[in-house]
Amino acid sequence: MKMKIIISALFLAVAGMTANAQNTEDNWFVQGQIGSSYSLGDTGIGKLLSPAGQIAVGKYFNPYVGARLAISGWRGRAGEGSKPAYGFYYGAATVDGLFNLSNLFCGSNPERFFNTRLVAGIGYNQTFDDGASSFMARLGLQASFRLSKAFDFNVEALANGVSDRWNRKNDHSFDSYYNVLVGVTYKFGTGFNLKCPDCKPVVYKNKTERYSEAYVKSLNDKINELQSTINNHKCPEPQPCPEVEKARPGVKSHVSFGLAKTNITEDQLINILAIADYMKQYPESKASVIGYADKGTGTSKINEELARKRARIVADELINRYGISADRLLIDSKGSEVQPFKTNDWNRVVIMVAE
Repeated sequence: MKMKIIISALFLAVAGMTANAQNTEDNWFVQGQIGSSYSLGDTGIGKLLSPAGQIAVGKYFNPYVGARLAISGWRGRAGEGSKPAYGFYYGAATVDGLFNLSNLFCGSNPERFFNTRLVAGIGYNQTFDDGASSFMARLGLQASFRLSKAFDFNVEALANGVSDRWNRKNDHSFDSYYNVLVGVTYKFGTGFNLKCPDCKPVVYKNKTERYSEAYVKSLNDKINELQSTINNHKCPEPQPCPEVEKARPGVKSHVSFGLAKTNITEDQLINILAIADYMKQYPESKASVIGYADKGTGTSKINEELARKRARIVADELINRYGISADRLLIDSKGSEVQPFKTNDWNRVVIMVAE
């Protein structure tokens, strides 16, 4: 009962720390780790190694600070001199603070491949053979490798301080054990969709603002309906409308690409269709197809070639899929020398202007 009360209190502490952080740009996460534990003792290191594991749930409040509720434990070992070592099972619940040293000293970068975090926490430790329990403190480092927007691979080294009765011997003022763990972190709200892995939301301007294909189609239908109303408008009789040459507005669209990608995803085809429809409606119109690359990655030379390939593949889509004549298209590349948008990721784009 005492163990349940303390675990509940630790959980409420984490909930209290995150109550005012619901609108941050960062994520809730869950971790699973497994590794080895070494109990400091008076015999050989090989006799004192045993398996260890940890699961945790937490939240990054901002690019620099996070917290987690961690449940860890498994097997501990102790021994003395040449006598055989003995083992015992234990469990621990801790509230850990996570401090991103890479962002703190090198600047915030959500796409950084490697991050180092300082881990510092307090909690409760329980051995199950003799029932020894105590409060505990821990300090360590976590090395995190970015696998994708949703997943990280991590390696963690922790030093844990507990009461002297932890290893069932009264020989020091306190005992300590050390964990080396490897595992995976999954960050919620990063676009990984278990229910519909093939669904790809259409993204416009703001990365957090997403629209379904059905919604985009309904907007296009409404636009077409309004355009039809304008085209079919007639002045009331008996006064006929004077013949006025209607101004022909141009149209602008864009195709977004992934990091270092040149393939057109399905959700971007509708943007190419907008240009194709306009050019079919106005056979004398021409269009410029200009490729860009983001400045945050690659070299100027690589980005120039990447942007040109993007422009070429969009032009080929207009020619091969929609039958637009190649002599009506002007293909160009600005590489990463010109950045049409302030947000770095938006500049992986081909911009089309028809008029």
